Amino acid sequence: MILSLITNCPIMAMYAQSAGIDRIMIDLEVKGKSSRQQGKGLFISNHTINDILVIRKVCKKNAIFVRINPIDNDSKQEIDTVIKMGADIIMLPYFHTMNEVKTFLKLTNGSVRTSLLVETREAAELLPKIVDLIGVNEIHFGLNDLRISCGYKTIFEPVLNGTLEEYANIVNKKKIPWGFGGIGKLSDTNLPIDPKLILYEQIMLRTSIGWLGRSFRDALDKENVELSLKRETLLLREFARKYANVSRDFLNSKHVELLKQIRLMENRTKQ
Repeated sequence: MILSLITNCPIMAMYAQSAGIDRIMIDLEVKGKSSRQQGKGLFISNHTINDILVIRKVCKKNAIFVRINPIDNDSKQEIDTVIKMGADIIMLPYFHTMNEVKTFLKLTNGSVRTSLLVETREAAELLPKIVDLIGVNEIHFGLNDLRISCGYKTIFEPVLNGTLEEYANIVNKKKIPWGFGGIGKLSDTNLPIDPKLILYEQIMLRTSIGWLGRSFRDALDKENVELSLKRETLLLREFARKYANVSRDFLNSKHVELLKQIRLMENRTKQ
């Protein structure tokens, strides 16, 4: 699995490189994000476009992954600048129409690897058409905004109602690398959903791209972040290798466990 860590801190990026994390993500998306996520307790990035140059200087092995703003009149300038500064992958977030995707692909013009962040109801509905477009290299499903757009009770509703598996079938049929949500620290016992069950689900659905989520970063040992990051990344790699070829029955049993935990979380949310 290709792992990405979101950070604009040069020291953290060097730690990530040393730990064997494949990509460093610079998150430039700010336009419209505060208003749509207001009151949701979600993270708004403070990254800037100049962070690309800073991270590029200290990370020679990692790919630089940049999430830009949604398509608007400034997109051409933003994309051109991001490419010039050394981005290897550019992600388009929060789109609703095929025209936005086509504009993005036209503006990137094959100069970088492209990633689409499906996080609106409209984008999810367009998925069967999106996967047929030439130039779409990767797809990721953003569960936080998808929850808001679709009115779901929790971010895990697409797992519970089966739509995530439907998305997986569509993307896997076209052999497009993809992922969903964020990966938690496997040793963290304080999360509402066991992160191991999420990883089992990713293995079952044949994802190949993983984001180390905010909960992963926040749970690292503050006394020795470098060692903690190496240890937790190794745990993820070993887990993925160990269960890569297990039986479908085994993964189905873990899926059932995951559904039980999601339902328990939803019940707690209602109370």
